[in-house]
Amino acid sequence: MTSQADAAAGAERVRRYYDNNAAAFERLGQGGASIHRAVWGPGVATRAQAFHHVDELLLDTLPPDLARPSVVDLGCGLGASLLYLAARTDLTGEGITISPLQAARAAELIAEAGLDSRVRCREGNYLAVPDDLAGTADLAFSIEAFIHSPDADGYFREAARTLRPGGRLVICDDFLTSAATHDSPRAARRMAEFRTGWHVGSLLTVGQVRTMAAGHGLELVRDLDLTPYLELRRPRDRAISALLAAGRVFRPSGLYWQSLVGGDALQWALIHDQLSYRFLELRRRG
Repeated sequence: MTSQADAAAGAERVRRYYDNNAAAFERLGQGGASIHRAVWGPGVATRAQAFHHVDELLLDTLPPDLARPSVVDLGCGLGASLLYLAARTDLTGEGITISPLQAARAAELIAEAGLDSRVRCREGNYLAVPDDLAGTADLAFSIEAFIHSPDADGYFREAARTLRPGGRLVICDDFLTSAATHDSPRAARRMAEFRTGWHVGSLLTVGQVRTMAAGHGLELVRDLDLTPYLELRRPRDRAISALLAAGRVFRPSGLYWQSLVGGDALQWALIHDQLSYRFLELRRRG
């Protein structure tokens, strides 16, 4: 079990990471306010669609019979997913981000979109969900945010507390595969680089997710492997790999450099079947 001190230290590292890099991620990323990966799933024809493919999958999980579903983004970043969902269906959305800079920028983007009457993002920790959100969500989700949690069990506890009975939790993130091994120095080094550069707090197999979530009344009902639809080893990625190889000689430092190293290691792990990028849907019992 993760101690409170370790969880607090882990949360602080993630907060600094996003505070220091939020502007760079938005400026240099290819998805605008969406800093998630492009997923070229079935039916996707354009890059804009690829950046919102996971959002479209989220839309499909919303109950069709609810007049105005309540949605909570646990680890909302700049609120791009909530904005996308709210522009396409009549919902109320709440987002929580560990980064005050992201929360402030998200508020600007929400106001610019004219959705501030239905969508809000605030600074907070999804390991301690605000009491006013308890039992309110028809859908809670985390896109590429669960992996940062320094306490996986605490994440599932709070996510379950956020949901109404029968509500859904979606996690879209990287998970260990059953084939994952660290039996070579290279594999061990690359996975260590990924953990450090990506600020990994929780790295589980899908089986471990199923077991841990069940302890909090959450049942895994859908598991989609999206790895085949990712863009891996693009020319841009190869250029970054070459830059990193040269950089090993000079040993540069800094959180953004670490994130580049971690991203390169992540691609290696996905290609070599150490990790898979999955969309997991869980239902709160009752």
